[in-house]
Amino acid sequence: MLEIIIAGEGTGLMTQQVREALNESDTIFAHERFRALINDERKFIALKNFNDAFNFIDNYESAKILFLVSGDPCLYSLLPLVKKRFPNADIKVLPGISSLQVICSHACETWNGANIISGHGRLINSGAFLNSIERNRVNILFCDKNFSPEYICSKLESENISGLEVFIGERLGSESEKIYHGLPKEFINHGFSQPAIILIRNNNIYVPERLRLRDKDFIRSENIHITHELIRAAILDRLELDSDSILFDIGAGTGSISISAGHEHNDIEIHSIEYKHEAVNLISRNIKKFHLHNITLHEGRAIGFIKSLPIPSHVFIGGSGGELAFILEYLASLDESIRLVLECVTLETLNTAFNFMSSMKNFEALQISASVSKNIADSLTLMKANNPVMILCADSR
Repeated sequence: MLEIIIAGEGTGLMTQQVREALNESDTIFAHERFRALINDERKFIALKNFNDAFNFIDNYESAKILFLVSGDPCLYSLLPLVKKRFPNADIKVLPGISSLQVICSHACETWNGANIISGHGRLINSGAFLNSIERNRVNILFCDKNFSPEYICSKLESENISGLEVFIGERLGSESEKIYHGLPKEFINHGFSQPAIILIRNNNIYVPERLRLRDKDFIRSENIHITHELIRAAILDRLELDSDSILFDIGAGTGSISISAGHEHNDIEIHSIEYKHEAVNLISRNIKKFHLHNITLHEGRAIGFIKSLPIPSHVFIGGSGGELAFILEYLASLDESIRLVLECVTLETLNTAFNFMSSMKNFEALQISASVSKNIADSLTLMKANNPVMILCADSR
């Protein structure tokens, strides 16, 4: 029978169980730096590409194959890939002492509740990562050359997030192992060697008052339109955002849709577009108030730069400055399906939007007329009506 073992190298503190498995295995896949740990070099194959290793294993019906990995075998490891590729194999996991355990020990922190991210071969959404740092006491990142400790420290310093301290582990388990502790600004120009890991502790986390924001939570201006909270709730529900969404908020006004979406979905990418300078300043102030780092603010008309931005997965249009037809034509021309939600207050906007969207997939129109209680003289209460609003929703494909 085919037996596959995934073993943790243990950051220089290999367990006896792993040592015995190394001696008993027929073939050992590992990074080149682990070659010296293998007593019989004939068993060793440098692990450069998972698919090449899997293709090699396909040639055997009965063998004992071991993957020696540097981290925790059950955390951001190749274990899910092995289970998927070899569902009938006898798969075993032999853990070692991981770099996560080592860095947490030096910081005297537990990792339950910590936000743990790996940069090894993965794209990291820096805005989502910064949001997590604002909201979680402990964040831990397995670094790579693109998301290095010095780069992370420079981002933390430039974003002016207060109350932070960092622990950085460099080449843990090797003879040149080093661990550093200090403020992010101390390590911006340090130049760390890989592999590296960073633990960021926030002693002043941001705790939101509520998940779904109210109108009264925003910094407001009498001259700038805000989408009313009851309408905003319907818009956010109809947008159907998920963890990898890219949202365009066109005609952002106070930024209430951008801010609310980023507040409820810290890990998405948001582009807030507004051409009125006063509104842009207002959005910027609200972004800072709610400690959000996943919103990019663009000042100008959408027609000027919409084609230079990443292709969105979701678009909300609250105002278009007369560019609605162009915007919808462009979005409809893209190969990807885009979730579209429009707020229509005037009949002219409704007419243009309906003509474009009514033939699209999953088209839906909602009219919302809301009345809110208001106290008047002599302890009486009046239901005050807001203007009716039409919301059009559709998928572009």
